[in-house]
Amino acid sequence: MNIFEQVLAFTVPTSLVGAIVYLVLTKMFREENARRNFELQKLAAQTLTPAKLRAYERMVIFLERIAPESMLTRTNLNELSALHLQKSLMQQIKQEWEHNISQQLYIKTDTWTLLSNTKESMIQLINTCAAEVTLNSTSLDYAKHIIETYSKSTKTPASLALEMLKADIAKLR
Repeated sequence: MNIFEQVLAFTVPTSLVGAIVYLVLTKMFREENARRNFELQKLAAQTLTPAKLRAYERMVIFLERIAPESMLTRTNLNELSALHLQKSLMQQIKQEWEHNISQQLYIKTDTWTLLSNTKESMIQLINTCAAEVTLNSTSLDYAKHIIETYSKSTKTPASLALEMLKADIAKLR
């Protein structure tokens, strides 16, 4: 046997064993990486899902708190003029929005846009009703006009936003 045949006799089996070991180790590393990624995703879901649920809960509370009936029951109407009531309602909406602004991190973009539009609709309602009452109107007249105007619509922006929040939560389950 010459040297070339001896080298070949050792090189070919060694190369085959090396290739097989390489393939097996590569497959093991890929599977281990996939398992780690799955565990990380599972852990992230365990910590992120409760935060998302709290964000959706906060926004449901936000919608409830900016409803005209809710804002008006929290306001002492006897001590305010119509103009002061308008300012008070606007301030309440602004404060509620600012208090919940960080929730947008956990809420879907289109849902957040709808929530923002709902806030703007409430502001528009308050301003429109303020323009429709006379200058010497009482805060009770103004409040009554807001409630009547808001009650006329069957699908309020807040009810649409609430439906979207519920649909998003249903998808999280």
